[in-house]
Amino acid sequence: MNAPQLAAVLLAGGSSQRMGQDKALLPVKGFRHLGERNWQQLIDLKPTVLWLSRQPHQVELGLSAPDGCHYKILADDIAGAGPLAGIQAAVKAALNDQIDELILLPVDMPHIRSQDLQLLISSGRAACKAACYQQDSLPICLPLYLPISQELLRWLNEQLQNPAARRSVGSLIHTFASVQLPSPGTHALTNTNTPDEWAEHAHH
Repeated sequence: MNAPQLAAVLLAGGSSQRMGQDKALLPVKGFRHLGERNWQQLIDLKPTVLWLSRQPHQVELGLSAPDGCHYKILADDIAGAGPLAGIQAAVKAALNDQIDELILLPVDMPHIRSQDLQLLISSGRAACKAACYQQDSLPICLPLYLPISQELLRWLNEQLQNPAARRSVGSLIHTFASVQLPSPGTHALTNTNTPDEWAEHAHH
């Protein structure tokens, strides 16, 4: 049996309003910025393809993929709709490119490790279900086996086209069967949305 075709996606298209600056460009020791740091965590998974969720008006992050791994940038269909819009773009691209599963990582997690992501992938494969950690709905692994993939895309489209919808990844997890794992560590799932949070957690 062939290994599943995995797309690793960095969600870096948010407005970063509460941070006051682009979170992807925050400086991180050993890397040019936080975007590059988390991109490396995805590279370490050895995915089939690497995708960056980023809007056309945002600064380029200067990322690249290893030889033999296709890289492209995905823009949201609906601007300002949060991570669900990035997930929708990734699911559409995955169905178009015959990708079997997605691992989606938000850019604002300074301590997430590739092994934390690999555990989600392994758990999602074993259960044929979405997999996330109990502490947070992101990162998330989404196996795209039919017919669930079409149902998932239809649900995402409905959520994003309805201004009254919650448009949350948590809603996705509750709507579709998922595996929720215990937290992998004290700071692994910390996400930073404000300057105070960044100051507190960036150097743990």
